[in-house]
Amino acid sequence: MKRILVGSATAVALLSASSAFGADLAARPYTKAPVVAVVVYDWTGFYIGGNVGYSWGRERTDGTLTGTQNVSVFRTAGPTLVSSVDTVLGALPLIGRADVNGFVGGGQAGYNWQRGTWLFGLEADIQGSDEHARADVCTVAGCPPGSTLFTANYKLDWFGTARGRVGFLPTERVLLYATGGLAYGHLSASESTIPLSWGSTRAGWTVGAGAEAAIDRNWSVKIEYLYMDLGNIGSSGATATAVANALNTPTPGFNTVTTTTLTSAFHTRFTDNIVRVGINYRFGGPVVAKY
Repeated sequence: MKRILVGSATAVALLSASSAFGADLAARPYTKAPVVAVVVYDWTGFYIGGNVGYSWGRERTDGTLTGTQNVSVFRTAGPTLVSSVDTVLGALPLIGRADVNGFVGGGQAGYNWQRGTWLFGLEADIQGSDEHARADVCTVAGCPPGSTLFTANYKLDWFGTARGRVGFLPTERVLLYATGGLAYGHLSASESTIPLSWGSTRAGWTVGAGAEAAIDRNWSVKIEYLYMDLGNIGSSGATATAVANALNTPTPGFNTVTTTTLTSAFHTRFTDNIVRVGINYRFGGPVVAKY
């Protein structure tokens, strides 16, 4: 009889505790788990920035040198013209090669569109240039002694590009891209002996590749290589006349005057290899995705 009473009391106590726990759960309000916000970097947007670098340019000058020579013999008494002979000189090639190297720096601006792990963009830049060189223009390849016609000073004054960009994002903050499009610039050249000067602003093309890494929500750094071809930078022609006067030739009492007229015609082609580092500021910020 005692065992039955103890068992009943225990059962009653357990039922009372369960009822109290259930009532406590029913009294508590239902709350959802907190939403976790994940910051996802998005490259879409307008940006501006600056860059510095170094360029290895190559100029190639090609043309021809033609001319005539007149030999006139005068009797010194009078003087009286005795004879005059004109000779057409054979055409000679004009050849010049130079490395037009130097520092470059400028600014860029562009816009990106990100689609998943792919990026599409447009970018334009303008650059100042310290690329310059001094080199001989000769009548024989390699400019051996005696073949130099004149020495020219070359300078790439400035250049710019307008390009498209296609990139891939191996991680959300690292961009690898290829780029290409329009290039334009001004190369000038001069020679003080004749004297000569030539050059022009020309449009050409450029291709390259680069990598860019985001530092924070707005700033990024990049490194970039471009190959640029501006084509033929102007052309020039010049005429120079040399007169030699020899007394008492071919015999005493005679004077021989030799007049040589040389005419040059040539053009200069320019290509460039550019490596530069830069920094960009992008307007906007990352997208906050909630899930």
